[in-house]
Amino acid sequence: MNLEQLLPTVVFALMAGLLIALALVVVTSRSVFRSAIALTGALGVVAGLFALMGADFVAAGQLLIYVGGIMIIMLFVIMLSQRPMAKADRQTNDQWLWGALFALAVTCGLIVQFRAVYRGIFSTTVSMPTTVSIGRLLLGDMVVPFEAVSLVLLAALVGAVYFGLDYEKPQ
Repeated sequence: MNLEQLLPTVVFALMAGLLIALALVVVTSRSVFRSAIALTGALGVVAGLFALMGADFVAAGQLLIYVGGIMIIMLFVIMLSQRPMAKADRQTNDQWLWGALFALAVTCGLIVQFRAVYRGIFSTTVSMPTTVSIGRLLLGDMVVPFEAVSLVLLAALVGAVYFGLDYEKPQ
């Protein structure tokens, strides 16, 4: 195996390790703000993995929609909820062992599936960018569904702000 074939594998392994570490910070951190920041990093690494596999449009969408949009919404909800940032709530429950066993089973299944298709992913050459053809499709034949999705995202923004506000109930 030469360096050109080994480099994508090493980069993938490093990014996968970083993604697992950030995901563990998301679920184990007692601070909601730290969890949100770690989730931003994890979603950014996922975008990097998409870019590594040649899915440039999906990587850009991941960065714009998830990292850029949804994380900003989440941070605004955290700030608007006016909860003390220093308060550390318990992040686990009594079912953590079953959750860990389920996560281990899913991980083993993913490893088996990944090993089955491993050679097919990295043996191909770098593909051509897909953004031009997808952009023409989205702003041509699919413009109405594309705009409908933007309305759904706007509704999610309004819902996030609504649920983030703390209304006092009348006595």
